[in-house]
Amino acid sequence: MNTGRDFVVVGSGNAAMSAAIAGREQGRSVLVIEKAGRDLAGGNTAYTAGAMRFVYDGAEDRLPRLGGPDDLRLSRTDFGAYPAERFAADLLGFNDGRPRSREQQALIAESDDAVRRLASRGVKFEPIYARQSFEKDGRHVCRGGLTLATRGGGHGLAESGRAAFRGVPGLHACGEMVGGVFLTGHPGGSGLTSGVVFGRRAGKGAARVG
Repeated sequence: MNTGRDFVVVGSGNAAMSAAIAGREQGRSVLVIEKAGRDLAGGNTAYTAGAMRFVYDGAEDRLPRLGGPDDLRLSRTDFGAYPAERFAADLLGFNDGRPRSREQQALIAESDDAVRRLASRGVKFEPIYARQSFEKDGRHVCRGGLTLATRGGGHGLAESGRAAFRGVPGLHACGEMVGGVFLTGHPGGSGLTSGVVFGRRAGKGAARVG
């Protein structure tokens, strides 16, 4: 089949759309193929809560990504920090005694940029007040390094990532088919972040090959 395009992305979940967008950013034409109708498109992404785990230094890192910066609770929220060392330790806790893999190192190093790029593409984030924070002395205290989720959850993330692309031959792996990222499990919120990180890697790699 010759579609006259540069490469094709199969599916329209988080990883797939990240790959497609990365390919377009490299000046390539990309075709996204999704067997589901619009109401069911988005793969597993649509069934998640939209929470994303990533490295950050403090509250100042969070505010530019929030969809509702006028939320009165923000001034009373302690986001804390989630340094790379802590993310690394959390991943290691699921490795069953094995050292961190190269893919896990990449996930840690590129997690912040991945979320920043989503925000630059119009994806809105909100603090996870209901599940990942508690109130103490009149303040909302976030815990666990998992502080933000996409507005509208997984459906919101999937919807914001969909667009019209052009396509063609060339398939590069991303998403859950990438080996070495998660071994026996993973800390919550890491799955969506890995989709963006390795989706973008796949898209840029396909653009170079094409």
